[in-house]
Amino acid sequence: MATYGMSEEMHASIAEQLYLAEQSKTPMPLLSRQYPVFTTADSYAIQQEGLKLRLADGAKVVGRKIGITSEGMMKMLECNSPDYGYLLEHNRIPEGGACVRSELNLPFVEGELAFILKDDLANAPITERDVVDATDYIVPCFEVCDTRFESWNVTVRDTICDDAAAAHFMLGSSRRTLNDTDPAAASMVMEKNGEVIGQATGAEVMGSPINSVTWLANKLIEFGDHLSAGDIVLSGSFMAPDYPEAGDTYTITIKGFFPLTINFE
Repeated sequence: MATYGMSEEMHASIAEQLYLAEQSKTPMPLLSRQYPVFTTADSYAIQQEGLKLRLADGAKVVGRKIGITSEGMMKMLECNSPDYGYLLEHNRIPEGGACVRSELNLPFVEGELAFILKDDLANAPITERDVVDATDYIVPCFEVCDTRFESWNVTVRDTICDDAAAAHFMLGSSRRTLNDTDPAAASMVMEKNGEVIGQATGAEVMGSPINSVTWLANKLIEFGDHLSAGDIVLSGSFMAPDYPEAGDTYTITIKGFFPLTINFE
């Protein structure tokens, strides 16, 4: 059973503060410093209130993103599980397009695999086999994360409130199915301005990106939600993020897929 330390009125008030911080591009103090006693359940309730504000302004949910999928990130944020947020259509960047650095606060960029679903995942418990069967195809993707807070000195509760730091994302057009690709074994090389800055495999993502999507499917059901056919799921970063500045160009190359490039201007 979910345990709350805040009232519904506080959830709505904090969500509005975060939404205004995003709209005005004026970062706000960390919630964990303002409110020492609030729970993970409070954080997801605040996230839901923030989503309501975005939907009221015409936003469209097209999927979910999974964060904190590596042991290193879990240790840094002193947590033992990932988190999730929502993907909105207006935050999608077309393949090969640009991200405007000045419109963001403290962005970082990650390389991942995105799962595109063909079936609902609505009946718990969801297994890895269920995820494989429900996945239409996978594609390489970039996620550009950002914070609406004054620094990245956050707790996991802060990031959940802040839609798991969701900002922008870009999907590649090069597709593979899970019948002919093992995402755990898939190797990725990330380049920045033509120089290699990282290499990793999908095994860094909770042993396999399939595992992270399975975690998400079951977590959503706990909160009375579920993944649906057509959803995009960003499964988690293969490696440590990098912090872009205007003029930077990043390329990820995942074995078996065409390279994907994003520019920051």
